[in-house]
Amino acid sequence: MELRIIIGGQAGQGIQVISHLLSKAFVKVGYYVFNYRYYQSLIKGGHNYNSIKVSDVPVFSHSEEEVDFILALDQNTVNLHRKKLKEDGFIIADKRISADRKIEVDVEKILKNAGAEKISENIVLIATLWKALGLNKEILKDTLKPKLGNISEKIIDLVYEENIPILENKKIKIKEYRPRYYLTGSEAVAYGSIMAGLDIYLSYPMTPATPVLHILASLKDKYNILVYQPDNEIGVINMAIGASYAGAKVMIGTSGGGFALMTEALSLSGISEIPIVIYVAQRYTPATGMATHTLQGDLKFVLNAGHGEFPRIVIAPGDQKEAIRRTIEAFYLSYKYNVPAIILSDLFLAESACTFDNIEIPEIPIDRFLELNPGNDYKLYKLTEEGYQRRAIPGTNSVIKASSYEHDEFGFTTEDPDIGKAMHEKRWRKMKYIEEEVRKLEPYKIYGSGSKLIISWGSNKLPILEALKELKDWSYLHVSYISPFPKEIKNIIESYDTVVLVENNVTGLFGQVLREQTGINIENKILKYNGGPFTAEEIKRRLLNM
Repeated sequence: MELRIIIGGQAGQGIQVISHLLSKAFVKVGYYVFNYRYYQSLIKGGHNYNSIKVSDVPVFSHSEEEVDFILALDQNTVNLHRKKLKEDGFIIADKRISADRKIEVDVEKILKNAGAEKISENIVLIATLWKALGLNKEILKDTLKPKLGNISEKIIDLVYEENIPILENKKIKIKEYRPRYYLTGSEAVAYGSIMAGLDIYLSYPMTPATPVLHILASLKDKYNILVYQPDNEIGVINMAIGASYAGAKVMIGTSGGGFALMTEALSLSGISEIPIVIYVAQRYTPATGMATHTLQGDLKFVLNAGHGEFPRIVIAPGDQKEAIRRTIEAFYLSYKYNVPAIILSDLFLAESACTFDNIEIPEIPIDRFLELNPGNDYKLYKLTEEGYQRRAIPGTNSVIKASSYEHDEFGFTTEDPDIGKAMHEKRWRKMKYIEEEVRKLEPYKIYGSGSKLIISWGSNKLPILEALKELKDWSYLHVSYISPFPKEIKNIIESYDTVVLVENNVTGLFGQVLREQTGINIENKILKYNGGPFTAEEIKRRLLNM
C-alpha cells in the first residue's frame, strides 16, 4: 500500500503543523511515513506545501507524481499541483475553491458550528481525508488534541457528520500498532547531541539550522542544558570555545553564511586543540541565495575553512536515523582527540521527517575525556606519541594555558621553529588514530546487490534508497565520513563497470573530493541545483536516460 498526499496553502495557514500531526496519525494506524516540507521565506502569503508519502513498508523519500490526494487551502495550490494528481485522485477543498475531481466540504459552516477560527480550516481538510479513507476518527482526535486542544475534537466530529464518501479504492486498513520513531533531521541532531552529553548549545538563527535551536530550547530544563543566542555567529563560536576550554560539551549551529563568519575562530579551535561540535545545515547558496531551498554546495568549504592546516572531522549523515548516531560520534571524536567536528546536513534532511523502527546507538563511551587530577607538571600540549591525551581544564590542581599563538607544551607562546615544527606534527599525528577509529564506525555502507553502482553522500541517500526499491540492477555506496575520507572505497568503486555520481550541487563537489583522495574520476554524473531535492522518480528516469 502506498498513499501520496500534498497539503498546500499560504504561509500562516498551519500547513507544517497539520502535516506533522497527520503523519503521526498514520504512524498510529501502523504505517510508515515520509513528510517533505517546501516553504518560502515568508511569514504570510506565498505558497507552502508538504508532500507526504504513506506506506506499509519503510519509505525513504517523498513523491510528487501520481498523487492520490491534494488538500488545498487556497486556489493557488490547485493551480500549481493539479497536474500531479492521479487519474483516480481527488482534491479536498472548501466550496470556494474550483477544481475537478473534488471532494467538497463546507469549511465555513463547520468552523462556525464548532466555534473555531479560520486557521482551523486545515483540521477540516485532514478530517475529511481521514473519513474518506475509512479510518477511525478517535485515532485522529487523540493525535490532534494534545497540540490543538478540544476544538480539534469538535471539528472532527462535525466533519464525520457530513456526507463525505468513503472511497473504497483508497480505503486503508488499520494495521497493528507498533511504536516507531517519527523525527525530522533537526530533531535527530538535537536528540543525538543530548544523548552525547550536551551541556551547552549556542546558535544565531539561520535557516535551516534554526529548528535545532528551537528544539533544544524547548528541552533545556528537562535535560539541564544551557541554550543561548549570542549577538552574532562570531560570538557563537568564541563563546563555545571558551565553554569547551572550561570543560563543557558544546555544540553550535549555523548555515553556510554563518559558518563563513566562524572560520577565524575555527582555526583557533584547531591550534588550541579545544574540541567543539559544529552543526552546519546547508541551503541554496551562494550568499543569501534562496534561504528556504536546499543544496549541497558547502562540502569543500567546510573541508577547507579556516586559515592554516589542522585536523578536523566532517560527517554528513544521510537520513534522520543516521543523524542521531553520527551526532553522537561527532562528540566522541571531537572530545577524545581535541579537534573540531562538523556535522554537515542540509535543508532537505533538516526539515523532512520520516518513520523508522529503531535507533542505532554506536558502541562508544559517552565521556568528556578530561584529566581531573593533572598535577603541577601537567602539559596541555605534551608531545605524546599519539598526538593527543586527556585534557585538563581550569579549576584543577594545575595551570591550564591555551593559546591561539603557536606554543610550547605548557601553552606558552613561542617562535622557536623547532617547537613549531614539532607542534604541527603532534597535531597531525592524531589523524592516524582518528582514521583507525572511524573505520570501526562504518564510514560508508553499500545498499543493494546490483551490478551497477550509484555513489553519493548526505541526504541524497533518501531518494536513492527509495529508487533502489525498483532499480534491482543497481547498488548504492553511501559515504558518511568526508574527513577522514575512507580511501578504501577505491577498491569497491573499481569493482564496478558502471558508476554514477549523484549530487545536489552544480559541479559535483563530492566527486572532486573523491578524485583528490583516490584518483578516481567519475564521468557519469546526475546533478541537481535548482533548490529542490531529488525524488526517487527523477533519479530512476535520469539513470535510464544515461
